[in-house]
Amino acid sequence: MATLKDLPVVLLIEILSRLSIESLLQFKSVCKFWYALINDPAIFSFQDKCIFIKRQVMVNFQYYTYIPSIIKLSHAPGRSMSILDVNNPFRDTALFDICGHSHGLVCLSFDRDIFLFNMTTEKFRKLPSSILHYGHPYNVDSSFTNAVGFGYDSKSEDFKVVRVVQFRNQYGELYRPPGVEICELRKERWREIESSTCGRVSMSFAPEMHHKGTYYWWAYKKEEGNIIHTFDMSEEIFGQISVPNNLVEEDVEYISMGMLNGSIVVFHGSNAGNEKTFSVWEMEKDVFSWSKLMTIGPFFGVEKPLLFVSSDELLMEADEGQVISYHVKTHVTKVLPIKGRPCVFADTYLDYSLADYSLY
Repeated sequence: MATLKDLPVVLLIEILSRLSIESLLQFKSVCKFWYALINDPAIFSFQDKCIFIKRQVMVNFQYYTYIPSIIKLSHAPGRSMSILDVNNPFRDTALFDICGHSHGLVCLSFDRDIFLFNMTTEKFRKLPSSILHYGHPYNVDSSFTNAVGFGYDSKSEDFKVVRVVQFRNQYGELYRPPGVEICELRKERWREIESSTCGRVSMSFAPEMHHKGTYYWWAYKKEEGNIIHTFDMSEEIFGQISVPNNLVEEDVEYISMGMLNGSIVVFHGSNAGNEKTFSVWEMEKDVFSWSKLMTIGPFFGVEKPLLFVSSDELLMEADEGQVISYHVKTHVTKVLPIKGRPCVFADTYLDYSLADYSLY
């Protein structure tokens, strides 16, 4: 009897191209040929670059609503752009956090609820309830989420969500070390792990990201100042990385993080009158030391950099909520037709290609 492995390559590619990202990841382990086939960017790639964002929009001049949206940027000359809004899985007024992305899945968190959004199927999946949280989240004597991270474990070939939970007594004081729990998607249940954390993620809008099986949070540690708090998805241990020396005491609102040519970069903004200049620091690969890569600006009316969509193109947020495209080499800026204020951007899915997934 013939099997999928016996099919002609052209037919096999046609079948695999109809599958979701999650299914393709599982089929990579069938054999070496399938692994190489699925990792080939010339075969499994998409026409557009896709970016997942949340937008803040004023409703009837009364209140803000938060809309998850997908921006698709075309590769074609003169680049066209389309925006697809999806339903907020929490409630319209919930200021949810984007807690990382991997392999076409995006993690969203609000209060004690966590959802995963599939960029291919455009559907949400709610994770089970926490095993550590207790009490009503708005009561003093209760627990609260300090940090959430999402990524891919290459050893178990599964996705994981890690959550750090803090505990308060009746006086609102932290009375015990934080708890850590992990949810593996295949098992779809939480388990507690014994792992000490390094620092506290200071605010919900603090920079964070996933890269090559490690999650990174911009955090604060007493007596040390700002650090980058890390979590290894495979080893399930926390660590920390020093930040550039001049950013140790810097306010988090002037900081953002991103990726450029496979390396982690940190943006630092400084004001000069009504203009802003941004220095870009690059982390040396596998060394955890920093070098200043470039300085961009000055800009008038720019709030902060958001992400690189290519080695030459940077998206930035303007003061009035627009998104600006900036070409690093030509210094040409262009306003993109996006309405509403973009709050926190996930990193770009470069080419939305499985070639990126081979890094894991």
